[in-house]
Amino acid sequence: MSHNISLPRHRYVWVVPNFVLRDPMRKALVPAVWVGVSVTPGRGIGCHVLLENGALVVDLPLHALRGAWVEWEPLALSDLVAWDCYGWSAEAWEPSYLSGLSCAILSKDHKQAVDRGTLWFCVDHTGDGFSLTPEQHKHLWVVERESDHALLLLPQDRMLVEEASFTEIDGIPPIKRQTVIWSAE
Repeated sequence: MSHNISLPRHRYVWVVPNFVLRDPMRKALVPAVWVGVSVTPGRGIGCHVLLENGALVVDLPLHALRGAWVEWEPLALSDLVAWDCYGWSAEAWEPSYLSGLSCAILSKDHKQAVDRGTLWFCVDHTGDGFSLTPEQHKHLWVVERESDHALLLLPQDRMLVEEASFTEIDGIPPIKRQTVIWSAE
């Protein structure tokens, strides 16, 4: 049972200063290394970072991070994260084939593309009722949104992955959710 999970590889990120510093005058993002996450039911995913000043900060909300140094605007967690954590155990997974690919980010109703982003890695909850039910199980992908470099946590059904040598996206496909637990015995 893993409540704290190491990322598949560390990621260089920037942190909104009022989440980590008691300096109200600081407006520039703070460089950091993102090393892990924590999952607690009913809470947003917690991000563990090492700041350039040597401070180790745990359980930052995802909306405190940016994927690049940019002029930033405050964002609501609910605009970036589809759901709170729904179990005490998860794993981080970064399939090399998918990591770094572009994707279209779909609206909450899955009817239109609303932005573009880049896939980083996913968090997969394990051992809870949602994850054990095929139609509820989701990989929650960390996606860097192109328009503002905010990091999103999106289920795989809220994006369409673009891989120039393989995919041909023509609209939003009517994907069927898996509803069966398959077993050979």
